[in-house]
Amino acid sequence: MGKGQPFGVVLAKGLSTRSDISENPLFNEMYNIGTTAHITAVEHLDDGRMNLITVGQDRFIIKDIQVGEGKYFVGDVDPFPIQDNDPNRVDALMKKLRPMVQRYIDHLAEASGEDLSEANLPIDPTALAYLAGTAMQGSLPDKQKLLSAKSLTSLIANTVSVLDREDQILVYMLKAHDAHHQIERLPFVDYSLN
Repeated sequence: MGKGQPFGVVLAKGLSTRSDISENPLFNEMYNIGTTAHITAVEHLDDGRMNLITVGQDRFIIKDIQVGEGKYFVGDVDPFPIQDNDPNRVDALMKKLRPMVQRYIDHLAEASGEDLSEANLPIDPTALAYLAGTAMQGSLPDKQKLLSAKSLTSLIANTVSVLDREDQILVYMLKAHDAHHQIERLPFVDYSLN
C-alpha cells in the first residue's frame, strides 16, 4: 500500500457469530461488507506503534480473501453501492432522522462537555445516516448492520431504530450522572443505625 492509497477496513466477527458455510475459513472470521479508508492523521507513539485517524469512503463486498505478505489480509472486492429507493419514503424517513441526529449530537455534547453547536448536518440522506452511525457510541455489530444495508430506505430505517435506542441509553446515563452529582452536593449527615 503506497502513501495516500486507500485500504480496506472490515469488522472481525466474535466467536458467537462465526459460521462454517464458506470454503475459505477467513470468510468465517470477518463480515463480508467493509469500507475503503484513507489515513488523515498519524500519531507516532514512543513504543513504535501509531494511532491512525481514517475516513471511510466507499463500501465494498468481499469476493475472496487470502493472507498476503506480512500476514495482512488481501481481498478481491467489488463495489457495494447503496441502492436508490422511493424518494417519497426517503423524505419521510429523513424528517424523522434529522431531528434524532441533532438531539443525539446535543446529548453527546452535554456528556462530553464539548461545544458541538457549530456542527452542520449533511443534507444528503446517505451522508446523514452514515454520520449518525459514526457518531453513535453503540456496538460494532450495530454499526456493521448500518454499513451492510442494501438500500437507502433500509439504511435510514435501521439508523432511526439504532439511534433511538442509543439516545435513550445516553439520556439515561446523563440522568444518572446528574443524580450522582446531586447526591455529592448534599451536606454530610451523620447518623447511626442504633
